[in-house]
Amino acid sequence: MLEAMYGIEFVANQMAAGYGVATLEKGRILGGDTSFVYAGNYEIIKDQVHATVKCTNDREVLPSVFGQLKEFNLKLQGEPNNKELVLKGHMVEHPELSLSLKLTRRAELP
Repeated sequence: MLEAMYGIEFVANQMAAGYGVATLEKGRILGGDTSFVYAGNYEIIKDQVHATVKCTNDREVLPSVFGQLKEFNLKLQGEPNNKELVLKGHMVEHPELSLSLKLTRRAELP
């Protein structure tokens, strides 16, 4: 089962990188990092995780891995295993901007 709290490492195709946290629970993704809040949904289709996530820079402390953006949406896909979930995808508004994420299971949900 995917429901847990995860640490996230992400890298964009421009080689910018970052770290954050997210909780996956009941088809929802909620998380963030120093500047961004993440909110979205996921579902499992034929053993693949499909996710859409809205990223909002509510503090403007740091730029996104795509540069100075206040808000964007991600479309992600990947195959889960026990401890990690590797997702690849792109920004919906600019599909040429891609990224990879590695989610590492950090805590079980109460």
